[in-house]
Amino acid sequence: MNFINALKPYVANQYSHLPKSRFISVFILRTTQSEAIFRTEGSGEGCNREIVTNSNGQALFRAVISKRKQIAVERREGRQQLRKYELLFTNKEKEAIQDDNVCSMNRNNPCEKCIDCMLYGYAVGTGGAQKSRVISDDAYSLLPFDLISDKKTFNALYENNTMRDPISGKASSSIGEDEYIVPGSHFLDIEVLRDVTETELLMVLGNIIRSKRYGAITSRIGSVKNTILGITGSDSELFSTLEWINASELLLQSEANEHPQPESKVIQNVTQSIAQLIDTHICGDYYSLTAEELKTFIQEVKDVYAFPEQLKEKLIAQTLSYPQNEGLQK
Repeated sequence: MNFINALKPYVANQYSHLPKSRFISVFILRTTQSEAIFRTEGSGEGCNREIVTNSNGQALFRAVISKRKQIAVERREGRQQLRKYELLFTNKEKEAIQDDNVCSMNRNNPCEKCIDCMLYGYAVGTGGAQKSRVISDDAYSLLPFDLISDKKTFNALYENNTMRDPISGKASSSIGEDEYIVPGSHFLDIEVLRDVTETELLMVLGNIIRSKRYGAITSRIGSVKNTILGITGSDSELFSTLEWINASELLLQSEANEHPQPESKVIQNVTQSIAQLIDTHICGDYYSLTAEELKTFIQEVKDVYAFPEQLKEKLIAQTLSYPQNEGLQK
């Protein structure tokens, strides 16, 4: 990539165990493109919401996309690429090279070698851990929960298109109600990358851009569009997602505070609020990409993904650069 020179002071040349105050903040607008269900429990539970104060100090409920749920989707997207190029490895404690021993999420068998382990972190009960260098908050809705949520009753019909079993004639008990977030709802999120290399930054941005479905029942609903509105390099963290939400809401008060909000107006105002918050909150050195630089940079990320051999070459080089992978042949 023709890397943006102004961001290079905030990007590591190679991985180091010791932090060196290099942060990349990625500002993301997540917009639902279909009905979506964001919850932490199983079927029948309501959507996530938190009671917070708004820009005027009033308490209200906002819909929430859990930080873990967001990162899990994006990790799985990135791991598909690593698996495609055979860059997920067996756990060092396992001798046999079998599919069930290869590094995977939520199975307590991280390989401790791949980019996913080294970037998003891992922990194993037998010892060994890597703290995530992708720092995230919950994503909050711009509008209050009651303006962007609804409920829908569902049932499961038999093949005769009725609720009665065609053999026994008994009525089905498969009926219930789901709470969901309506299409066109806007959520703001900040992902902060700490001491990442150029290829690790490329992978995180690619994961964000390529991830399309979040929440429950993603085989049918949960379509989400991720738009990267800004990228800032700094020597410290900037501000929280909730602060960004409140500052954006203040600017949007002159607009109609009802659903749906025009996306162009949302982008204009929330982007403006980023600059305002940086001016008032920053304590240190920073550089924010201009609109033109951001557009160029995102296009460069897409260009790399458009050429699989180029992407594979970068991922292999990054994998081999980790200290524990010396002598590893790919």
